[in-house]
Amino acid sequence: MTGYFERMLTAVSRITPATLLARGAVFLFTLAALVMAIPTFLFGPRPILAAAVLGLVVALAPGSRIVTVVLGLALVGWGAAWLGRLAEISPLQLVAFGSLLYLAHSAATLAALIPYDAVVTPEVFIRWYVRAIAIVAASAVISLALLVGVWALARFNGAAIASLLGLAAAVALVAVGVRMVRARG
Repeated sequence: MTGYFERMLTAVSRITPATLLARGAVFLFTLAALVMAIPTFLFGPRPILAAAVLGLVVALAPGSRIVTVVLGLALVGWGAAWLGRLAEISPLQLVAFGSLLYLAHSAATLAALIPYDAVVTPEVFIRWYVRAIAIVAASAVISLALLVGVWALARFNGAAIASLLGLAAAVALVAVGVRMVRARG
């Protein structure tokens, strides 16, 4: 038993600021997504505390399946919050929630790749988050353009149609990315 504690103390003593920064970003993005997913009728200190605990769990285990489970919970919570009131969702809320989910997942990916004792230059973080924010910005512009276009054509809130079009675009982008990676190898 003492060997376990000695290994834990050694591991904790070797943690670098890069690891803390990466995991802090995971915590913040996950917490923001979870808080945004809390339905208004449940919003209060306890659900926010639960969101903070789940965000901490994701930050402590960014390379595990818990990331998918917690972000899936956020998605289910957000869907339940708007159940029966889809016409009330603003395009900005839809884009903001999707962006937070992506940023939380992207931050967890980076944190999972960085060993506890790694020395990481700031350029790594800058490049990673500039790319992530560029993807979020491009997705937001495309999503909002689709929402406005569908709304103008159909004269109703086009959230459902635009969501399906966005999903189709995301699948197409993933397919193109997979082909590009396979072409390299």
